[in-house]
Amino acid sequence: MKFMQAIIVAAVTILCTGTTFGETVIKEEPLKWQDVARLDGDVVFNNLCAVCHGTGGEGEGLAVSALEIAVPDLTVLAANNDGVYPSKQVENVIYGRVRVGANGESAMPYWGEQFMYVNHGNKSYTRERVHTLSVHIESIQAD
Repeated sequence: MKFMQAIIVAAVTILCTGTTFGETVIKEEPLKWQDVARLDGDVVFNNLCAVCHGTGGEGEGLAVSALEIAVPDLTVLAANNDGVYPSKQVENVIYGRVRVGANGESAMPYWGEQFMYVNHGNKSYTRERVHTLSVHIESIQAD
């Protein structure tokens, strides 16, 4: 009788969940912009920046072919600055205070404005988010 109960429980589990014992089904839903903006620097980078800069930051993201400008390799910023990571300059570019590219034009979004929007104009939150992204970019610098 216990064997039959076990079979019924297994059958009901399979029918109701579509899985067998030991399987894990995770329903993934895309993160909303507001959720992404609150995560750690690497997650924010992978969700917002990697489409252009690539997950490694080398400028080889999936959107590169659609852009009419070159996407910078973020892994050489320190090397191009005598071995010193230019954190203030990077933060200004992320924030949108400094535009990089020909004639000051850039396809890069003004992330400072976006972070400001997410948290209803909170400048401290925006600075912290921009800094978090910059710290991540510093962590991917080539040796």
